[in-house]
Amino acid sequence: MQFERLEMMNFASYYGEHAIDLSASSDEPVVIILGGTGYGKTSIFDAINWALYGQDYEQKLKEQRERDILDYVNESALQDAHTNQRHTEMSCTLYFEHEGSQYYITQMIEVKPVPDDNGALKAVQTKRRTTLYEIQFSGNHKELKYSTIFLDEILPNNVKDYFLFDGDRIYNLSNPGASEEVRDAIYRVVDLELLKNAEAHLSSIAGEYRRKAKKEATGALSDIEKQYDEERERLAQLKQDLENLKKEEQSIRAQLEALEEKLKNLPDTSKLQGRRSELEKQLKRLETQSEVIKSDLRASAATAALAIAREPALHLMNLLDAKRQKGEIPKIVSQTLLKDLLKLKRCLCGTEFEEGDEIHLTLTARLEAEKAKKSSGQALLDLFMALGIASNLIEQATEQLNNRDQDLQDLDDTKREIQLALKEVERELDKLPKGDAANLNQEARKRRDALITNARKAQNVSDRIERCELRIKEYEKQRTELGKKQQEALKLQRRERLAQQAADEIEKIYEVFAEDSRRAVEQLTIQEFKRFVQSASEYSVALNEDYALEVLDSNGNRALQRLSMGQSQCLSLAFITAISRVSEKNPPLVIDMPFSRLDRNVHHSVSARLPEITSQLILFLIPDTEWNDVTAANLRNKASHIHQLEFDKNVRQTQIING
Repeated sequence: MQFERLEMMNFASYYGEHAIDLSASSDEPVVIILGGTGYGKTSIFDAINWALYGQDYEQKLKEQRERDILDYVNESALQDAHTNQRHTEMSCTLYFEHEGSQYYITQMIEVKPVPDDNGALKAVQTKRRTTLYEIQFSGNHKELKYSTIFLDEILPNNVKDYFLFDGDRIYNLSNPGASEEVRDAIYRVVDLELLKNAEAHLSSIAGEYRRKAKKEATGALSDIEKQYDEERERLAQLKQDLENLKKEEQSIRAQLEALEEKLKNLPDTSKLQGRRSELEKQLKRLETQSEVIKSDLRASAATAALAIAREPALHLMNLLDAKRQKGEIPKIVSQTLLKDLLKLKRCLCGTEFEEGDEIHLTLTARLEAEKAKKSSGQALLDLFMALGIASNLIEQATEQLNNRDQDLQDLDDTKREIQLALKEVERELDKLPKGDAANLNQEARKRRDALITNARKAQNVSDRIERCELRIKEYEKQRTELGKKQQEALKLQRRERLAQQAADEIEKIYEVFAEDSRRAVEQLTIQEFKRFVQSASEYSVALNEDYALEVLDSNGNRALQRLSMGQSQCLSLAFITAISRVSEKNPPLVIDMPFSRLDRNVHHSVSARLPEITSQLILFLIPDTEWNDVTAANLRNKASHIHQLEFDKNVRQTQIING
């Protein structure tokens, strides 16, 4: 999708008809719109969104800015309509290209001016219309039925916020506690939502077949169908409960992180909080090491458990060795070795020989003798060797088991020491006099307790899910057996099973795809952040499994809240560009005030990088503050158009100087 042109009539400060060229090329993908604060940049941003999404965007304006779309009717146009006793129109038309075809979409509202009790004019809607046209190659304009389905295929409404955004909103993505919004961005832009919807649809179909099968079933099958249906519904509810608990955990962790950061910055608690953070990091490392040791113990235990058979095995080895010494077990020379010597014509001592000489004849005779030996002797010898190897493996595993068990005990001792030290820190914090620090510490403790409670509940739900799935498997077996005698119910059971299996497989695919997408976004976010901010090398950036953007300093301490506003904005920009690349979508990137919080050095790196990561970049910039010698040097040669907005304060109207 590429934006071509925007036309506005009586929209915000744009009195009458105005047009702005948004077209771009591959060599010059940037369109720049320059204007001071209050000059109408954000109004153009709103006009693009309103033209595309109409009433959906109007709802967002109400929710996020408490503005009604009728507030955008130009005041001069409204005054003219009142003076001339007529209605007036406000409209926005966006021309765009998609997959080689040209389109334009128009939102139009007709209003009449009505004075309020104070005499101020108020716009009252009388008509509205949304139209969508395709410009055919013949030059004809073919009206298409306006449908959100059509636009969702091009630039879905639920992802537009991540391609059409302002500087303030993108800054919020990197704030502590924004994990839900970050997860939502990946969920929508990378099309994980489609998988979830497919899973929900198939689960719904499976549920419908279950209900039909239950209705058709009789006797014992009827009872099983009822229990099976109830168990499936219980499983769906438990999974939803688990998902809600995970979201609650993310929220609690975000709150705790913010509280701990505040405690770390208070004079009375900074030292104690720093000590707590260091101890918690150590404890986390030890728990990771503990899991590795436990895994090693499980691997060694299976082999070491065979120690009970080691003594009989050694006894058998001694018997076999005695037989071998007496010659009862023929000594075996590898036939492969003899064949290789004959082929190379060289003895083990290095002596070379030719075919037919004494060494050749001796080796050939030995080879034939080996071939003639009974296979039983070879089998006994193989058993002797295998028992020897097994005995050594058991001995090694037993030794490793003992060593790793000691390692685990030492680790547990160290963990107990750290836990005692943490309790001591907690006691010191509890002694704080009443005030901000004490209140923050109490709130932090409540969040830690809440995390423990949340984990307990999540574990309980997980256990219940496991038991529920076992019962479902048992019911499935009974349904199959009983259903063989009731063909219609059996047919519905099979359809239900297919639909449910498909839903379960999609759920598995979703989990794998979601994790792969998270990791891909994480890697690209790290790359882009380091490109945007040269000083970022001192930080380690991660997108954790809870979908929270994490920043750690060189000592491993959380540093997200220590980022400057500019660094936070760059982190958010890096994240947005990362999800765009992972999704492989290529929509226009429209940013209002992208450089407002950045210093000149970062201006340079960001303005140099942005044109390289999208096919169309529309930037709304403030002269001097954002459009300066640094950004101009990077963007001017990449710009198809540089438009200037001029605002007349006397009549409160904006003119567009197209460039």
